[in-house]
Amino acid sequence: MSFQEGLKRLLASNFCEELKECLRSLDLSDWPSCDVLNNLLCERTETIVNTNGIDIQFVPQYERPKSFETGFEQRAFLSGEVQVRPENWHDLLNALIWLLFPKSKAVLNARHYNVLETDQSLGRSPEGDALTLFDEEGVIVLSRNVELTRLLTDFRWVELFHKRRHEVLSDMSFYVFGHALIEKTINPYVGMTGKALIINQPYDAFDSSSSGSKIDVDNVLLGLVSDQRLFKSGREFSPLPMLGLPGCWDENEKLDFYLNESYFRPKKLG
Repeated sequence: MSFQEGLKRLLASNFCEELKECLRSLDLSDWPSCDVLNNLLCERTETIVNTNGIDIQFVPQYERPKSFETGFEQRAFLSGEVQVRPENWHDLLNALIWLLFPKSKAVLNARHYNVLETDQSLGRSPEGDALTLFDEEGVIVLSRNVELTRLLTDFRWVELFHKRRHEVLSDMSFYVFGHALIEKTINPYVGMTGKALIINQPYDAFDSSSSGSKIDVDNVLLGLVSDQRLFKSGREFSPLPMLGLPGCWDENEKLDFYLNESYFRPKKLG
């Protein structure tokens, strides 16, 4: 798929409004180079750094890592270099997520590094799986209504997304964090599911709007990602059928759409 076609589909989707703002700030005639992405870093009022205090910069990746230290997360942690493969949506979207959630990405990167260092001898761990799962497929759900939160965690999709869709629109906000999940929105399909990190927040937790700002969301997420007791298992995240989100998919205005139990699965008992 050409860059222009993929870009057209992303800009037409209703899943990632904040990321679309980033895309519109680029020269949209062709794939952005690392120099272009680094210019976006320079335009920020606050420098993006990793947890070692090293400035983040985007660098091209042309070959697979040949040592532990040159791995993706390792290089970002040790040198601040975030690798971007040329003409690659997955890596471009990851770079844009660094711009949107810089503090949370930095801490997530540090945790990745620490786990990878340990996993060299012990093998892949549940914590490593959880960190990767959220990094790739995560969705931050800010809920200002505990009843709606309960419906989500109980997988009561018809009541949540159909019967109470207007409340969902006013009382819940969804921020796609996982760059692999964003990549899937280029070709959305029934079955596309995010991993939801649900955060119950009162209205007055945000500045002036009920949906909050990107800076608010990054800071709220930062507190959770920094908590070493969390992100220990993928079971901490709730499945979120993305095409069910009100306003994101034309077909979900009809009740029948939510009756597909192979997609909107009921919660298992016990």
